Amino acid sequence: MAKQQETEKIYASSCECKQIALYKVGEETAYANLIGMAVTIQYHEDIFWPSYGATMTVVDNQENLISSMPIQGFEKVVMEFEDVMGDQYSYTFRVWTVTNRITRERRNTYTLGLISEEGLINEGIRINTVIKGNTSAKVEEILSKYLKVPSGKIDSEKSATSIKILPTKKTPYALIRSLQSKTVSERTGKIGAAQNPPDKVEVRYGKWGGKSVTVTKTDVDPEIAEKATGTAGYLFFQTRKGHVFRSIDSLASSDKEFDGKEPINKEDPFFMSGSKIAEGDETRKRIQEINFGNELNIMKRMREGAYSSLCCFFNINTGEYEEQIYSLKDMWENMSHMGSQTKLPAGQESLSEYPSRVMSSIINHENWYMGSKVASNEDKHGGTGDNSYPDWQKSFLSQGISRIGILFNQELSISITGHLELCAGDKVEIRIPNQVPDEEKEEVWDPEHSGTYLIKNLNHQFNIPGRSVYTVLELIRDSYGIKDQESKVT
Repeated sequence: MAKQQETEKIYASSCECKQIALYKVGEETAYANLIGMAVTIQYHEDIFWPSYGATMTVVDNQENLISSMPIQGFEKVVMEFEDVMGDQYSYTFRVWTVTNRITRERRNTYTLGLISEEGLINEGIRINTVIKGNTSAKVEEILSKYLKVPSGKIDSEKSATSIKILPTKKTPYALIRSLQSKTVSERTGKIGAAQNPPDKVEVRYGKWGGKSVTVTKTDVDPEIAEKATGTAGYLFFQTRKGHVFRSIDSLASSDKEFDGKEPINKEDPFFMSGSKIAEGDETRKRIQEINFGNELNIMKRMREGAYSSLCCFFNINTGEYEEQIYSLKDMWENMSHMGSQTKLPAGQESLSEYPSRVMSSIINHENWYMGSKVASNEDKHGGTGDNSYPDWQKSFLSQGISRIGILFNQELSISITGHLELCAGDKVEIRIPNQVPDEEKEEVWDPEHSGTYLIKNLNHQFNIPGRSVYTVLELIRDSYGIKDQESKVT
């Protein structure tokens, strides 16, 4: 960090704001530096938001920018910060709103709503030309062509699916978000694969609390339905580094099998401790506060079809009706997981024996096919793979719902000193103290709630006059346990 006065103490939360440059629309020279006027800045990223944003509280008793500039929207704001480690970070925004304005004693106090430039420009762009080709390649093309995003600012994972679609005047973000759940990663195996129903019907048993229980049979018999396989679903969002279009399995994975990345702090986990520790680098790793969100909402997951679902398909090309069942219990090993548990808990496994959600959909392989052969690529229809854009609903509909559903099996929020290197979509390691009495404590850290988590939402809270920053992370994950340690989930 830049050299400060000897009387000024440096803390783990210390952060120096280098500049907050405000530019008039279309001008290359900054009109004003808001360091002396900005009070607080709240910066946000989220894996379910297509753009990042921020709010900045301004106390203007010098320039009266509201009228002298004047601020009228789309002004560029460039912020630069230096953290306690000496690393510098830059953020570029556009002004999209002015709120909470109070005028008193020659002083204007107001809040500027800020958003990424792409996020604001996106609102005025409409796409109405046919988009066709590999899904991930088309996403890159849309970002590059319509929003002028450089290729180096796009993190896209190769997909196995292809699309041909008429966007009907959707915005670029709306179009890409409509493709998220319909995209299958190139690394998850062959799409369109399905297993035929077994010849023999057998009674299934599960375990609940260590006891064998029979799951009540319903009129929806999974034994006579085709078995859906695989995993699907992508997420699209923007961080300070650029736009991300990656599969949920890739974001959850920490190995090469799914092209995942290891946790940012794998060797130095964030930890929560009640004991006093020395100030310095160790303080940067300490969790200030932790709040657990919703956990084990089995009722919601069942209604969504996260554990098991039945989809009824009607093929309008052949008049064929068929049913396909998806069971998370059977597909657990096909997915990547952040925890160490090797299968669904016994109770959830029992509940996944029979579908808790029934859906219906229409299959239309002929929609974009102009050839003379069979449009379907399914073996049972005699397909030869001649159709480049078949209807792949059987490969992503139930699979995508299940994959996104279990991503929220565990939710918590933590507050730490400023870590500007983090982004939404990164994974972090955290350690939570084991709460059992000391005389019964075999492990220091909670073996099931500690471990690897995915950053769903990131919030940097800057105090400009106080030269400090704190980071609040909303974390989620799909399974219990610490990697490389055996989980007690059975």
